[in-house]
Amino acid sequence: MGEGGGASGIILLVSIGVLFVMMLARQIPLQLLGRAFGSIFRPLARVLRLGGRRQLQPSAFSNSAWAGLARAFRHRTATEIALGDDFAHEEKHLRRQGVLFRWVSVIVGYISVPPDLKKETAEEYFERGREFLNGRVPIDADPQNLYEDDEGAINANFFEVDRPMQYLLNEMRKTINANVRKLTVVFSTIIATVLIVNLLYNTGALFDFHNALGLSGNVGFGPFTITPQDFNQTGFAIFTTLGGAFVMWIIYFVEYVPYQRNNFREMSNFITRYLARLNDHFRTASGEARSVTVGQETDAAKFSQQARKWHTNVLWISLRIFFIESNVRSTIFQMTRNSGYYLVFVPVVFLAVLAALNYVLTVETGFNAAARLADLGVIFALLFIAMMAVYVFFLSRAMTAIDEINQDEWIGFDSLLLENVLGEIVGKYAEDVGYWKNRMGRG
Repeated sequence: MGEGGGASGIILLVSIGVLFVMMLARQIPLQLLGRAFGSIFRPLARVLRLGGRRQLQPSAFSNSAWAGLARAFRHRTATEIALGDDFAHEEKHLRRQGVLFRWVSVIVGYISVPPDLKKETAEEYFERGREFLNGRVPIDADPQNLYEDDEGAINANFFEVDRPMQYLLNEMRKTINANVRKLTVVFSTIIATVLIVNLLYNTGALFDFHNALGLSGNVGFGPFTITPQDFNQTGFAIFTTLGGAFVMWIIYFVEYVPYQRNNFREMSNFITRYLARLNDHFRTASGEARSVTVGQETDAAKFSQQARKWHTNVLWISLRIFFIESNVRSTIFQMTRNSGYYLVFVPVVFLAVLAALNYVLTVETGFNAAARLADLGVIFALLFIAMMAVYVFFLSRAMTAIDEINQDEWIGFDSLLLENVLGEIVGKYAEDVGYWKNRMGRG
């Protein structure tokens, strides 16, 4: 290509590089633009709900039409706003590593739930349980929030004591989704670069594979004879497509998969440890509830107070476990849903940008992409299709590491056998009442 074509090629590659950086960064361009827009045009931003503040009353129906757009511009979700910013202790016990892809490990000491259900903790749980069990279910919601995000905010307000748990789930979600987004962006950039380089620079003159291999004259025989220029062109196509596929293979297996598996494994191990500690509290509370009538205490009022306290503890702890598992389900749903969006829309964005750049290049220089693809020949077409198959295969397996999370590994709500426990507690009280009734009746 001439000087104009070379300059156009540089512009194309630079454009792909800029797109790569913008889509790789979490705050660029939509969330950063949302911050600037909200600061400069506050009244309009308030109407469009770009700021992300949770409304206390239901929004007007007309405003909800902006939900998807507004959500894309927000830098914080409703759940993150409800959780707050006081997680200095938790951040000290998180270790983040990696340059492109990131993985998070949870250091011992993150869990602030006390190992034993002591008297002070039981009293705290009693007060929290009373507040929750006598609380009101909020029916208002911001229609510009995603449903699971609004539910996460409600759970954060209901179960303040479990906010560190929810914070970790949210951090894991963001890290895992960011890794999927980066993988898709990197792979899409590789595909786009290979295509652009071959379209603009694969003329058979850039690399002389023919002379490098010590060949002379045409290569082949009969109808399969090709010129040195065609040989170099084919060699360049093989080198770039196989090289791109190899780079994707290295990135996927050496960087991406180990990091994602570590994230899911750390998440699963933390859930297991956290629920195990709550299960210990549940067993202690249920045991204390059964033994309220045992001992030398004869004051009925104290009997009643102790029974209420431990019964509320049993209900409160079991409901915490129920909602924690609900939060895990919501987090897994968000991770898989968001990853699906990245796997579809990132390639679509790259394809749209390539189409737009091709249109500009055609108008400015008369470049014909279809004719140029025909010039590259069947071999390049087959190799590029094979490279695209590798691309699709790896991206389709971007979330396979989720199998590290196995609900059977932790003590969940179903393992508490709450109905049996409550039945035993009530049965014990009824048995004691019946025993004393019989004694007093016979007396």
